[in-house]
Amino acid sequence: MRLLRRVVGLLDLVVPPTCAACRLPGPAICAACTGAIAVPHPVGCVRCGHPWAVSTSRCAECPPAVDGLQFAAAYVDPLPLAIGALKDHGRRDLASELAGLIASRCAGPPEGVGLTPVPLTRDRERDRGFNQAALIAAHLARVWDRPVVHLLQRVRDDPSQRGASATDRTMNVRGAFAVTPKSQIPAEAWVVDDVCTTGATLAACARTLRRAGVGRVAAVTVARVLRQP
Repeated sequence: MRLLRRVVGLLDLVVPPTCAACRLPGPAICAACTGAIAVPHPVGCVRCGHPWAVSTSRCAECPPAVDGLQFAAAYVDPLPLAIGALKDHGRRDLASELAGLIASRCAGPPEGVGLTPVPLTRDRERDRGFNQAALIAAHLARVWDRPVVHLLQRVRDDPSQRGASATDRTMNVRGAFAVTPKSQIPAEAWVVDDVCTTGATLAACARTLRRAGVGRVAAVTVARVLRQP
């Protein structure tokens, strides 16, 4: 995997950059593909942003223990292509583009509140070469002028969540997180991730933070898988 990423990096030096979605030469996400990323529907759940026919203060899709969830767009093309290129093909240049999308569509945290990326295990981060949530959080921190605070660590590896059912996702992340030793526990924390699928990972992170004494936990992601009522 490391050798493949090095080869990709060398190719980037000789091959013109392309859009991660349409593969045409140009920026990491071209203007046409950026324009195709749908704006979230304004009517929906106040707590988690899930679109419904009428506004509601909370709904069945709210991730447990998460006080508020924002996401930039639904997880439909071209976003899966862009996020997949970042995670699976080492396109780190996409992290700033995806963070910019969040910043343009989501409200930032209150002053003094830090951004906590969802962690990977050391082995998985070493194999990938980076943690995509941490890269996105770092770019967001610069835009929002907020600190990145690594409050969480992954203490147990779990099977890949891709293709897993909602129940399996919840079981896979049970006990997977812990608060980083010697962390200063804030009154509020914002968890950052790339995609919210069922909310199981965000909920597991939020429960861990709450047990440590964090009073309010919010979350923000690039994309979210939306369900029909």
